[in-house]
Amino acid sequence: MTSTDVRQTGNHWRKWAWHLIALLFFAWIFGITTNFSLNDPDLWWHLKTGQVTLQTRSIPNQDLFSFTTPVQLPKVQREGLRAHWLGQVIFYLAYMIGGYAGLGVFRGLLIIAPMAAIYLWLVKKGVKPWMALGTSSFGALMLAVELFYSFERPQGISFLLALLAIMLLEQMKKENLTMAVLLALLMVFWANVHAGFIVGVVIILLYIFGEAVTWGYHRLREGRLKPNYIFFGGALAAVFASGLNPNGYALSYNYLYGIASRFLMDIKHTVGVRGGGWVANVVLEFRPLTYFYSDLFYRWLMFYWVFTGLLIILLLAKYWVRKKIDLTELFTVCFVSFFANYYARGLMFSIVILSFYYGKSILELGDFKRKFFGPNGPRVAPAFFSALLIATTLWFGLYVSKSYAWAFKPGMTKQWVSPWYPISADKFLKEHDIKPPMYNFYTWGGFLIWDLYPRYKVFIDGRALSDTINRSADAILKSYPGWQQELDAYNINFILVPVIFRESGYIIPVSVSLISDPQWKLVYIGDNSAIFVRNSAENSGIIRRYSVDKRAVLKEIVSVENILLFGDPSNPIYNISKADALSALGDSQDAQQIYGMYPDWVRRKFSTLFTYYSPNGSRALPYE
Repeated sequence: MTSTDVRQTGNHWRKWAWHLIALLFFAWIFGITTNFSLNDPDLWWHLKTGQVTLQTRSIPNQDLFSFTTPVQLPKVQREGLRAHWLGQVIFYLAYMIGGYAGLGVFRGLLIIAPMAAIYLWLVKKGVKPWMALGTSSFGALMLAVELFYSFERPQGISFLLALLAIMLLEQMKKENLTMAVLLALLMVFWANVHAGFIVGVVIILLYIFGEAVTWGYHRLREGRLKPNYIFFGGALAAVFASGLNPNGYALSYNYLYGIASRFLMDIKHTVGVRGGGWVANVVLEFRPLTYFYSDLFYRWLMFYWVFTGLLIILLLAKYWVRKKIDLTELFTVCFVSFFANYYARGLMFSIVILSFYYGKSILELGDFKRKFFGPNGPRVAPAFFSALLIATTLWFGLYVSKSYAWAFKPGMTKQWVSPWYPISADKFLKEHDIKPPMYNFYTWGGFLIWDLYPRYKVFIDGRALSDTINRSADAILKSYPGWQQELDAYNINFILVPVIFRESGYIIPVSVSLISDPQWKLVYIGDNSAIFVRNSAENSGIIRRYSVDKRAVLKEIVSVENILLFGDPSNPIYNISKADALSALGDSQDAQQIYGMYPDWVRRKFSTLFTYYSPNGSRALPYE
């Protein structure tokens, strides 16, 4: 055997060794995902809607699950109900096949699928397996450890479809007609799975614009130049194909118009004029990433920004070496990065899409020898940038493991339904048949729909179909002046709320306000859930049997904050919320000790317990 044969054999075995390592890595990531409970609050109403769609063989056109939603919904809201029908059916089929475990497995597959696709694509294109794994490992780890919940609903399918759409667009640049047909079919499928297809439409339009500008530039410089008819025709056909859904093109227009309007209102807000609807002001997914970093202490976001910075440097290096700027790529990267930082829901799209462009740049940079070494020089630049991303992944893993070492343990969760949902409280309602109507926490609405419908209809849920109801629910939850009258206006007989916002650690204002209100009696408390019933003759039996001292609410606040503090002991919100509850219980010594740890917060008169939050949104508490 010659030295050349030995070298080729060694390369062959090294290649397969890296494939095995990649397989083990993705298996580990999948194992991490199955060790998490089902956690996303919107999963549940999507499941119930998918069930109804299959049972009735029709797409719901009205709200079946809430007693407060107007019977005649506005056209825009009806379109929203129909926007995810196929994705809802797919998720319900996963539940039918495997129950909650089937949903968990499906979620895990959705998480690893985009990054596994990037790995396979890069290897097929000739990138060394270790570089391909390095490119895909960062996104896979971040999605699994920090963002898994966003894959528990139809939008989780959107992240994979966005990646596939970009891969097809890249192939269409080479005048590939088959890829153009596949893109049109993909957009038809996506437009019925989830409203995230609008991101796909925007990306396709960016590609059309970028390629048109590039073609126009070369046409001016080089004279007669035939346009890529397959690319432009196929891309436009895909945009039009996205209209083959129950809403036609209306949904695309409404969403794009809504996002643009909110952006303009946010610009006005910088000069003192506040704008936007209730949902945009209180739902966390509508907040920018800087809010999560500074206000909710999601410090791990710095790794996303490091990753984005590395990609920008890589792009600049590639453009410099090739002496050519890919405008289409640049426009798309800028849009996706801005979208993610401005609107947190775009973060998962960004991680998937930017990982693709990182790998694409590694591939294209590897096609050029390093400038200073001549045509036969080593390809050190791709290896350098791959190593940088691997180092960032390891740094991120070490950082997260300090607080969430349990998150790195693959396995199968013992409890698929997250304990942050009112599981025991729901059981109490089923056993004791408290009469409706009920007032419920916004984030729990979907779970209550799944678990209690049709016995109970909810006051509000994550679909947020009526802005009037949204604001009424918010006024009650945050104890705005007149909140008791809101409860009376809807003839509410019982209230089901948590005592703590699980994501932020803030105390739920109404859970404390009800302590001193004689019209309401506490009949259940536990697992961050409280049930209050109206103090009436109709409820006298259950009050007599199950009435609890309302100070138990304060004790529950302390217990829940202790759970949160176990994972993040220095979080000021968790600590001060606990101190507020201890102070109300009469334990002033321990409360003052905690307050002394955060003098700046105390100096600003920060309080989570006794502050009424302003209805104009200046102190509005966020939802999950």
